[in-house]
Amino acid sequence: MSAAELHAYQRRHPHLFPEVGQRPAPKGAGVPRSVSNGYASEALFQADAVEQLILRGWHVQETLKGSAGNSAVYVTPGWPDLVLYRAPRRIWFAELKQPGRKPSDAQLACHARLRAAGFRVVVAYFLSDLLAVEAEERA
Repeated sequence: MSAAELHAYQRRHPHLFPEVGQRPAPKGAGVPRSVSNGYASEALFQADAVEQLILRGWHVQETLKGSAGNSAVYVTPGWPDLVLYRAPRRIWFAELKQPGRKPSDAQLACHARLRAAGFRVVVAYFLSDLLAVEAEERA
């Protein structure tokens, strides 16, 4: 990954690089960019979702995107965008989608396998929907 690509990735996923750019948080930091409306991209939706879930005490594992060095990074086709976990023994999965977009056939098949194994899989189109599920999981 070039320095420019790394910088762009860090800007899209600042929660993964807390040590980078230790400058004061912008006005409104910690407040989602959109709770009831859609986002310009799934990347922005995911960045806000991860930030809000971490603030609520969840550990969040994001599905890897892009490449490692100059080679491809392989993830099982259809694997959900986020794996969320916390003690004691709470784990669930979230697929984030733009309004009007539907999960692919590979995603639906993977979600079905995870549900058959007893896990909760949520497809969220809005941050408010995801946070409502988070509240249920926390309770």
